[in-house]
Amino acid sequence: MKLIDYFDKLCIVHLPNREDRYRALEHELRVLGIDICGPKVQVPPAPMPADANGYQSKGVHGNFLSHYEILRDALKDGVESVWVLEDDAIFSRYMVSEQERTVDVLSSMPWGLCYFGHTLRRELKGAERGWVPFSGPFCWAHCYAVHSRTLARLVSYMEETMENPPGHPRGGRLYIDAAYTLFRQMNPDVLSLVANPVMSVQKGSPSSISERKWYDHFRFGRLVANAARAGRDECWRRTGWYACGSGTVDL
Repeated sequence: MKLIDYFDKLCIVHLPNREDRYRALEHELRVLGIDICGPKVQVPPAPMPADANGYQSKGVHGNFLSHYEILRDALKDGVESVWVLEDDAIFSRYMVSEQERTVDVLSSMPWGLCYFGHTLRRELKGAERGWVPFSGPFCWAHCYAVHSRTLARLVSYMEETMENPPGHPRGGRLYIDAAYTLFRQMNPDVLSLVANPVMSVQKGSPSSISERKWYDHFRFGRLVANAARAGRDECWRRTGWYACGSGTVDL
């Protein structure tokens, strides 16, 4: 069984002006045997908030709302599980080959959250290969799934963080991955699984939620940067080494 057969819905966080990311993700999903226009795949309209509303930027606010609305709608629709992707997700060869085994594991465990992508490296050193319970902090929320047994509580918590002011001890106006970190910490009974080794990282491309690097504003700079990003992504596919803000990810 493939991953798309197991999950009820696959929802993609996507800004319509990022056609480059959409086409790249279309190819990524095809390798997994998934048609981006298939019946289980949805690309919801992207929220476009008028202001930051206490978040670090309008982009951070909009990104949070995208994740929230996907999960809120999944709860309303009564789905058993929803797989959430941001449009810059890329997948390892290991993820492609391990689809059936992943489905077997998820089918046999009472999981609440599972993360194909994350920034964990040293924390998983020596851990068993496969799916590992982990409730600690990490970055990235670009490739994960939520089960119905956790959806209501998670949606309620996300709504709370939207009402809380920044700096609130329970979280207020957060980046999406920070909200998930606090949720895991405050709900230790929720079984959160992370892939070991990591199966998905974020494609090297200009950010949609923060200010672009200076070199992305110039044609020659973009060409050089895009070539370097593509090389980094392919290096990860082949070796499992990936440079990111939180260190490197090993495969």
